[in-house]
Amino acid sequence: MLLQLRDAFGLHIRNNMKKYIWLIAAFAAGTAVGAFTVNGLSPVQREELNYYFQGFLHLLGNQNINGSELMKLSLIRNLRLAAVLWLLGATIVGIPLIFVVIGINGFITGFTSGFVIQSAGMKGLLFTVLGLLPGKILMIPCIISLGVFGINFSLSIIKNRSKRSFSRESLKNDFMAYCLVTMMFCAIIFAGCLVEAYIAPVFIRMIAPVIAS
Repeated sequence: MLLQLRDAFGLHIRNNMKKYIWLIAAFAAGTAVGAFTVNGLSPVQREELNYYFQGFLHLLGNQNINGSELMKLSLIRNLRLAAVLWLLGATIVGIPLIFVVIGINGFITGFTSGFVIQSAGMKGLLFTVLGLLPGKILMIPCIISLGVFGINFSLSIIKNRSKRSFSRESLKNDFMAYCLVTMMFCAIIFAGCLVEAYIAPVFIRMIAPVIAS
């Protein structure tokens, strides 16, 4: 079963390579813009953000982390993003907005990582690698894949409507497959949320005193 899924997904990637490249480029562009935006912050804005970041580090070092609360927040944030991509894929006009949403997600990732690294230097890089990347490694590929499947479903709606013999049954089957794939990626996103809530904080708490010093 796992081998069949792997082969099917490999075939999907090969058939949709251009879409993956374009969406990865949108995410990378958003990340780059987010990172460069850090340099445009005024001294006052930079000082305020650094104050909150240092307070966050001290809080982690002195208090226990509520994993269930972090899990809840992570689920709300990431599943909401998945739901938005699913909804955009289910509409004909959603294709360009999928690129926008993924670009914005890249911007947030780039800004957060860029600020932490600029604020703490190599210690900030360590914080990013151990605290931010573990969950993102699972989530970012899922978000991009959801974007590709959304684009494909939107295109299938357009193609179905352009045909003289419009098949509701075919569209229904495509929609069910689209929902099933979305749920599969949501399950992987759930695993990423577990990493963000229960594994990444362990690393963050270990390195927080080093960064705050």
